[in-house]
Amino acid sequence: MSTQNNGSMWSQAALKGLLLALVTVACNTVTYLVPGNGFVSILMFLVRTAASIWLLVSFMKQYHAATGQNPFNFGLAVVLFSSFICAFYDAAALAWIFPGLMDQVNEAMAQSMSMFPSSQQGILDNMMEHYPRIAFFSTLIKDFLFGLIVAAIANSSYKSKSPFDGDSQEDELA
Repeated sequence: MSTQNNGSMWSQAALKGLLLALVTVACNTVTYLVPGNGFVSILMFLVRTAASIWLLVSFMKQYHAATGQNPFNFGLAVVLFSSFICAFYDAAALAWIFPGLMDQVNEAMAQSMSMFPSSQQGILDNMMEHYPRIAFFSTLIKDFLFGLIVAAIANSSYKSKSPFDGDSQEDELA
């Protein structure tokens, strides 16, 4: 693959990753704006998951149709960009965009901290201070691994059209 094609693949992956991330950002924003509504949270989770899988598979299919190449690396690049954008959005939502979210998280942690001994509450307080950073890395890893699994499953449906695959005309005629 030439450098120009590789650069084009990365720029396409960045654009597709942005589109994929916008689905998650939109669904998460709706969830953040309607706190405490379990039905909306579940509905947005299902919409986000289904739309993300459908978009990633569609992007991989388009890439394969356009280039004839195995779309796994392209799908992985899309997932990498999308995961980074989603992780940044989650951390920004906790830290700046929706400051009430941090209050909700702190309240939930305060309720659960009552079960811990007082010696461990300092550790949990320190963790809550760094929660947006923790959310960034946990979202990045979680979204990337989920995308990796979806890309691997979607990629299994593509076969390379190589004359060295062992398929001969005799096999096709039989």
